[in-house]
Amino acid sequence: MRTPLRILGVTAALSLAVAAVPLLSSTQAQAAKFTGGNLVVYRVGDGASALSNAAAPVFLDEFTPDGDAVSSVALPTAAAGANKPLTAAGQSRSEGLITNSPDGRLLALTGYAAAPGTTGPGGMSLTASDPASVARVVGVVDADGELDTSTTLGSGGPAIIRSAVTNGKQVWAAGGDGGVLTTAIGSGTVTSIAGGATANLGALTVQGGQLFASGILANRLAAVGTGTPKGSATLTDLTGLPEDLLTYGYAFLNLTSADFAGTELDTLYLANSSERGGTVDKYRYNGSRWASAGHVDVEGATGLVADVSGGQVSLAVTTPTELLALTDPNGAGNAFDPSNPTVLATADANTEFRGVALAPTGRLDVPDGALEAGKYGWTDKRVTKSGSWKTYAFAKAPGKKGIASTKKGSSATVTVVGDHVVITFSTGPKAGKAQVVVDGKKTTFNTKAAKTGTIVKKLALGAADSHTVSVKVLSARRVSLALLQVK
Repeated sequence: MRTPLRILGVTAALSLAVAAVPLLSSTQAQAAKFTGGNLVVYRVGDGASALSNAAAPVFLDEFTPDGDAVSSVALPTAAAGANKPLTAAGQSRSEGLITNSPDGRLLALTGYAAAPGTTGPGGMSLTASDPASVARVVGVVDADGELDTSTTLGSGGPAIIRSAVTNGKQVWAAGGDGGVLTTAIGSGTVTSIAGGATANLGALTVQGGQLFASGILANRLAAVGTGTPKGSATLTDLTGLPEDLLTYGYAFLNLTSADFAGTELDTLYLANSSERGGTVDKYRYNGSRWASAGHVDVEGATGLVADVSGGQVSLAVTTPTELLALTDPNGAGNAFDPSNPTVLATADANTEFRGVALAPTGRLDVPDGALEAGKYGWTDKRVTKSGSWKTYAFAKAPGKKGIASTKKGSSATVTVVGDHVVITFSTGPKAGKAQVVVDGKKTTFNTKAAKTGTIVKKLALGAADSHTVSVKVLSARRVSLALLQVK
């Protein structure tokens, strides 16, 4: 009997066939839609020749949670319009730590604006090139596989560019000898906000509303200011971590009542390169400091991403040669006794894996004020209401409230980006009819029922980039909007 293993929201089996990465040329690997819940790995090299200190092409390989190869998106190797090339130094294994945006909508990754084969001065590593002449690049990728590599760090960029994170408007980036930098997507002007020119940093993430940076020794894992700063900030190391920690990928979770600095985060998993060739470590926050809860040896561990279900934590970890799965059966516990690492996929000859993240779920070109894939309460400030509406308790909605009206003609309107919209109405004996208008198309629903409850209506959206959805009250009988989902 095979034991089920849940990796990042999907069930797989421990008896897994190891998948080799399909090597696609840049003409074959065009933009492809990612699937939510899948894994995305930053791969360096196309397999045609051995990796060296020169620039190598970069690919984003998508895998199902059981290791099946799904698609591969090639990053540009030449400038095209506003987009710059994005390549990686073939032998610089600390690069390529891809990061999900805080809402999971986008992926951010980094590289160099250099054609494959480019080296530093005198044939040295590409990392030795001057950022003023070989710009460091931030790429942003959405669920449709659409790429934006127009953001450059220029003369203010780090020597070794390792990671970036974005909220869809702003970018934060870091690496070796550059500190934490920030700029707007599409900009070429950066501001240094923390760490200074000598800071040796790794992965940037935003978790629990807080910007974090991993690093080497002095800044092994630190909060960057408060929230997501755009101005001068201080790197504050997490108390309790070892002095010699060398952190690459990491993931925070909220599993207990402990609360680190108002983030509600209390559990930490990280890829540590300072112990025995590589470990995955677990820490728990006890109200004043982060305490070790154990580790497992994973040689060469760099990228790491986590998910939790029913108290069980699933981890995906990358090494230069493998994509691995680990399961911590008791994430909230003060011990770390995971399953043995399971190999999900292996890198082919002349290629290497770097970072790993969850597949993005949203789009890059989202109009201001639009709702993307997710669940929303009708009390959301992006919903425009006219007429007379009152709130009522609905526990399953974000904010735990819905809105209701008995005034004929009252309406609630929102702009969404997605393929479907799902509207949950509260029903009852005094409920009435509502008209839903999607991009001008009208549909009427009767929410009256013998007993109180809910009805769920799913409506398909057209091919346009964004859609206007409006709900109108058709009589003096009550219409209650409980929940809105965009898919």
